[in-house]
Amino acid sequence: MTTIGARAGSQPPGGSRNLFVRNATGLVRELSAFDAFNLVFSAVLIPVGITEVMAFTPTFWPHANMLLSFLLATPLVATCGLVYLYYTVIMPRSGGDYVWVSRTLSPFFGFFTNFSLTFVFLTWIAFNFTYMLSVMGPAAAFVGGWHGAWLTAPGNGEMMLIATALTILFTVLMIFGVRVVARYMMITFVVVWVGIIAWLVAMAVGSHGHFVSAWNAGSGATYTGIVSQARHLGFSAAGGIGWGATLFGMIYSFQVYTGFQWTGYFAGEIRNVRRTATTSILGGLLFAAIGYVVGVSLIYKYFGFNFFGAAVFMGLGGGSAHWHLGFFPYLPALVNFLPGPQWLLVFIALCFVLAILWWTPTGFMLGTRNMFAWSFDRLAPEKLTTVSDRFHTPVIATVTIGCIVELLNYLNIYQGLGAYLLNVIAVMALAFIIVSVSAAIAPWRRPQLHAQGPGWARARVAGIPVITLVAAISAVSWIFVIYVAFHTGFGGTLGFKPMLEAFTAPLLGIVYYLGVRLYRRVQGMQFGQTFAEIPPE
Repeated sequence: MTTIGARAGSQPPGGSRNLFVRNATGLVRELSAFDAFNLVFSAVLIPVGITEVMAFTPTFWPHANMLLSFLLATPLVATCGLVYLYYTVIMPRSGGDYVWVSRTLSPFFGFFTNFSLTFVFLTWIAFNFTYMLSVMGPAAAFVGGWHGAWLTAPGNGEMMLIATALTILFTVLMIFGVRVVARYMMITFVVVWVGIIAWLVAMAVGSHGHFVSAWNAGSGATYTGIVSQARHLGFSAAGGIGWGATLFGMIYSFQVYTGFQWTGYFAGEIRNVRRTATTSILGGLLFAAIGYVVGVSLIYKYFGFNFFGAAVFMGLGGGSAHWHLGFFPYLPALVNFLPGPQWLLVFIALCFVLAILWWTPTGFMLGTRNMFAWSFDRLAPEKLTTVSDRFHTPVIATVTIGCIVELLNYLNIYQGLGAYLLNVIAVMALAFIIVSVSAAIAPWRRPQLHAQGPGWARARVAGIPVITLVAAISAVSWIFVIYVAFHTGFGGTLGFKPMLEAFTAPLLGIVYYLGVRLYRRVQGMQFGQTFAEIPPE
């Protein structure tokens, strides 16, 4: 066991029995380098991310060029990835930033950060179930020519029933352990990416003229009619690049890139951590950047920058009252106007739907491993650390996460939880700022651990460790995200109500943390010694 600080050196190997629930987690390092890559790459969720980006951006910023937004955002997002890589290497334990920040900055900030991010992850599971049923599914039904009401316009009851069934199925899948999960994700990875590569190839080989002909013949409207009506209603994407809008559009790039750096949350279950963390995190970003940049460039090339913006404005934005077509201009629906046989187009559209089911185990895994880490430090009930001897997975924590996801399904479908998800990005940004600040001071706060870090992180520029410079850039980048979220109409306004909506869950986390600390203090337990050490493996 690696120790931190002078007091940690006095502990016996494996940590004192009084510090942690057990002297070993019970988790097993079963994930290969590809398994780790697949988990974090699925979290980037390119098919869904690019659908959301291209649906939202023209509505808020018609002149934003998302190709440039992704190119500009990639090196900034990379700094956050390097922060997570640094920490994963020096503290490879389940729980990720909870362990890192609690051992470097303070237990309070460690729990606050990790609780906030866990809330975001689990909310995304529920939101994506609803998004799959209300957006991706109807789009695929349009391409397939299917007209069942439960496919094209499912009601709340139908969505809740399907979301509940999916939640139960994924909870059961997670109970069977990471080996079974890895096999499932391998299969879904292959199927999804055969479809997405076919989508990219179809846009690459198809001409803009072919799209115009296909649209005029099969959409129920004309190409020029959509552009003219949008312009008449006040939409315009004419002129040069809108640099201000393009910079603001980077907020979507930050949002959809997030996930490639999450290897640290399950670092206690991957083999060859140092090498695997590097390949999965940096590989995840590389392939994500290629996917988004190539995807956006081909969308602009095939559909046309001005037309695509006009169609989104008419179907999803200010002109929606005048949209009377039998589909909405989401990317999976626009697959219908690509070149190729109809069976292939249907397959591509279904792969957009399947992508959500590809990533879902990752969301579950992050939630269970974070909760497991809290419990191991006695910040949550000890039963949550119960690990199945057969499946090597925290069964009770998994069932608990399943119940939480089901609650979020209800809140999302019946109480409008998704209505303020755009504000939730500010919660995520604040958490990443805290992690970045923690990494920036780690060389001084935890010099022994820093000495075990990657060579690039330990190198110095003008006497300052590179990790400190990288972490500072990461923090400033996420400060920019918060600014955009609250000052541009993207995520609300900087007022009491939107702030309260966005930060309700983190505030509840603070109350919970303070209550547990008080309870443990009454029991005679002091957390200072616990958080001076890294949890055992």
